[in-house]
Amino acid sequence: MSVEEKKFGVLRSLFWPVHRSEVKKVVSMLILLFLLCICYNLLRNLKDTIVLTAKHSGAEAIPFLKVWGILPGAIAATWVYTRLARHFSKESVFYIVVASFLLYFLLFTFVIHPNSEVLHLDTFGNWLTSHVPTGFKGMIAMIRNWTFTSFYVISELWATVVLTVLFWGFANDSTEISQAKRTYGILNIGSNVAPILGGGIGILCGSAFSSSAQDMWRQTLVSTTLTLTCLGLIAIGVFYWINRNVIIKEESKPIQGEPVIKKEKLKLSIRESIKYISKSKYLLCLAMIVLGYNISINVTDILWKEQLTRFFFLKPNEMLRHMNMITMGTGIVATLCGALFSVMVSRLGWTFVAILTPLVMMVMAVGFFTFLFCGDALTSFAMILFGASPFALTVYFGSLQNCLSKAGKYSVFDASKELAFLPLDADSKLRGKAAIDGLGAGVGKSGASLTYQGLIIILGGIGASTPYISGILFVVLGAWILSVMRLGGLFKQVVLKEPTQVRAL
Repeated sequence: MSVEEKKFGVLRSLFWPVHRSEVKKVVSMLILLFLLCICYNLLRNLKDTIVLTAKHSGAEAIPFLKVWGILPGAIAATWVYTRLARHFSKESVFYIVVASFLLYFLLFTFVIHPNSEVLHLDTFGNWLTSHVPTGFKGMIAMIRNWTFTSFYVISELWATVVLTVLFWGFANDSTEISQAKRTYGILNIGSNVAPILGGGIGILCGSAFSSSAQDMWRQTLVSTTLTLTCLGLIAIGVFYWINRNVIIKEESKPIQGEPVIKKEKLKLSIRESIKYISKSKYLLCLAMIVLGYNISINVTDILWKEQLTRFFFLKPNEMLRHMNMITMGTGIVATLCGALFSVMVSRLGWTFVAILTPLVMMVMAVGFFTFLFCGDALTSFAMILFGASPFALTVYFGSLQNCLSKAGKYSVFDASKELAFLPLDADSKLRGKAAIDGLGAGVGKSGASLTYQGLIIILGGIGASTPYISGILFVVLGAWILSVMRLGGLFKQVVLKEPTQVRAL
């Protein structure tokens, strides 16, 4: 620990480890991230509502969108970004990219969406429906409602391009390692608090004054887009101010402390990842935990959205309000759990904290599938005990699971996963993290969507594939919980030994 860092008291080091000379930068960066995260939370709920409530569409379209929409979109976005980076400065690229996103959202709201009935490929969609098996309904919906597909993909790219590439790339380039260790935790807290305000703003935007459901949805879309545009323009202004009043002044100062060391991120293929992980029981358990989350969240998300679509059939405003309330709940729970993480780990142990997320998902899944499969038999019980129909309880259990699982991801899951890497030696930490992250993204997310696609195509729809999906989910959750318990035992052994001995486990 440097002499500069020792000046902090106990409480100051926990809640605000920022020196007076750094306050301007940290606060402005926090505001910038906060604004960009609020925009993403507005977009995330809006894109789901648009796709789920579209004509001839539903949750069947989500697995196809994730593979055949978002993946090509990410590749195209990467290509565009690299071309822009060759001809413009990083600051200019930020303005161009964020402004392009905002212009598209305005164009969609005021031009594309009002004319979607004309623009959509209904004739071609009808032809495909009559000539293609029922299981391809989701892909047909994606093609038929191509304007909604473009909105879904571009909204999802906000997280990848604006948050990950632009913001965190800018933060890493302009922050020294010693400063990052102290201040990135504060930025992460800001990103967890953002959904609370984002959900609240979304609910206010949905409070349209009109007697017609169609007019209400139109007003909601317009007010949300205008709010999003204002927040985006403020974010551009904050970024401009940072570059004029913070970064230039810092560059003119003599370099103190650790220099910024840029390291190229190690990337391993899926095959290389599996080969490396299989050599260590410790890494194998850690990989199963990451895989467990990615598979479970993608599987449950589609099942829940299918019930949500049926429950709020042709009621986009009500669905959007419900999803914004879930977003607010996610932010509140994530913030509380993040604040209590250190206390829980020190008093209850790593295993207890790491097992919270899969255990909560397991309990909620039991309630979800109980009312989904046995709804008719439990009607009287549900009405007496909960005052709601089994169908409504299915939606509520799914909503609660979605809220708690994502909150767990943003707080205790990510933090406990990173904590498990700490005892490893330098090579195992670098290669193990690259392998596990690659495996989690490659197999967990894409694998879950492709499996869902296969079942939908073979069986004809989400309803017919639900029993099989539920079986897969409980197997994955069980393996996840067992891996946490096994890794918890190995973690206790490792912290009592030298880090280099972890290779033998």
